Amino acid sequence: MNFIEGGKFWVGSEREVYDREENPKFSTRVASFCAGVHEVSAKEYEVCVRDGRCEPLTMTNKTCTRESKGTGDHPINCITFVQASQVCKAQGARLLTEIEWEYLARGGAQMLDYPWGNEPPDGHTCWKRPGSCVRGEFPPGVFGLHDVVGNVWEWTSSVWGRYPWPTKEGDKRVYRGGSWSRRFDKWMKPTLRNRQAEDEAGSHLGVRCASSLPSAQCPYGRDEHGQCRFGVDEVLCLDKQKWNGLRCAEPGDSARCAPGTHEEEGFGCVRERVAGHVSQALDTAAVKKLRSPEFDADCATNQPRRPHAYRLEGGEHLARNAVGKSLGCKNRDVGVGFNSACCP
Repeated sequence: MNFIEGGKFWVGSEREVYDREENPKFSTRVASFCAGVHEVSAKEYEVCVRDGRCEPLTMTNKTCTRESKGTGDHPINCITFVQASQVCKAQGARLLTEIEWEYLARGGAQMLDYPWGNEPPDGHTCWKRPGSCVRGEFPPGVFGLHDVVGNVWEWTSSVWGRYPWPTKEGDKRVYRGGSWSRRFDKWMKPTLRNRQAEDEAGSHLGVRCASSLPSAQCPYGRDEHGQCRFGVDEVLCLDKQKWNGLRCAEPGDSARCAPGTHEEEGFGCVRERVAGHVSQALDTAAVKKLRSPEFDADCATNQPRRPHAYRLEGGEHLARNAVGKSLGCKNRDVGVGFNSACCP
């Protein structure tokens, strides 16, 4: 592992992005820690399985890495969040938080566009490939780490939630970094967030381990478990809202937290528990399907069984996904308020 000196930096994007997943942009301070020079390899994971400290992998996708397939020096993939946690624990380490991940991917206060600098990804990382690459095929980036962006996405310990505060409970974990299969620059940006259920896996997804430093100074103190508490210093709110120290609020709204939430140190305004199951109906009727013939060639090349390009717009992202799935389509790109899809 390499030492990562902590410090202050800005997380996320200032301008509005897709579903505001990277907004609002905020500054925080990170304690020093250590991070793996490489992503965990397939060989390392299989040793962990033989030692009885990791679960055997069950996914058999052709792009899953295995020592028996000659990809032992590639990053392990096709692992769940639980399996990623196990292999880091077996190494006396842990998963990165998503804030730590973005910090090391951008060089901390350097705020680089990518771990290698500000140039586009071509020639700097493993992407636009039919499968993963050998670890370290490309030169290391900031902090001397390889493949922070590209090769495989990396599980983090963080529960998916809205910025700026961490979420206490949830059924999905954040993963970061883009992978070998991505074709658009935006998927390789260190600010981009993604998530998946803890028990799901994919050949796009692997892990890098980290270690805490017991002597590290925690900028916001430690919690009852001895872990560094999270904090927020500044926030660039959208929609002319103002940061009140806990949340972005409308001008004139003097309440520290919105109705239905309460203040909790290190977590901002936390939602009250709701008894019973809460379901959210998808408004698929609001989704419009429009032809995008200018992308037919791209679909024919990358999704031969779905050679016709369409634009699904309107409604929520999940509703657009549901409509696309019902039509046998696959997303080729996603933006604010639209999905670009390849369809039969």
